[in-house]
Amino acid sequence: MLRSVEVGTKKVKVSMLHFADDTIFFCKDNTHNVMVIKSMLCCFELVSGLKVNFSKSRLGGVSVRQPQLWMYASILNCEVMKVPFTYLDMEVGGNHRRTNFWGKVIEKIRKRLDRWKGKFLSMAGRICMLKSVLSSISLFYMSFYKTKVSGRYN
Repeated sequence: MLRSVEVGTKKVKVSMLHFADDTIFFCKDNTHNVMVIKSMLCCFELVSGLKVNFSKSRLGGVSVRQPQLWMYASILNCEVMKVPFTYLDMEVGGNHRRTNFWGKVIEKIRKRLDRWKGKFLSMAGRICMLKSVLSSISLFYMSFYKTKVSGRYN
C-alpha cells in the first residue's frame, strides 16, 4: 500500500530501510502514504506490545513544500527535521562532492586514532590498528557515497 520511491538509474524501488531499532520510510509525497505509515506504526504497536517513541521520530522531505511537510508531521505526531541529517553517524542529504563534507570523515578517523595513541600497543599493533581504522571507516562512507577520482565517479 505504501507507494515507494525509485532510486538511481535502474529505478530500484525503495520503501524502507531498517537497522536495529531504527526504521526509515521512503515514499511519494501524498496524504495516502502518510496514513499508510501511521497505520503500519499503529499495527506494529498492537502486534508487538511496544510503543513507537514519537518524540524521537522525525519527518523529512525532499522537494516537499513546507506547509505539506508540517501537515504530515501533525498527522504522524512527530517533528519536522532539516536536511542534511545524520543517520548512523553519517550525513544524509549533504553534498558529498564538496571537500568540507569529507573533512568530517577525516576528523572522525583522526579522533578515533587519537583515542588509541598506542599507550599499550607495540609498533606492529599500532600499524594493525591504523590499517583497521582507515579501511573500515573509509569503506563505510565510500559504500554509501560515490567518490570522485581523477575526474570520474567510482
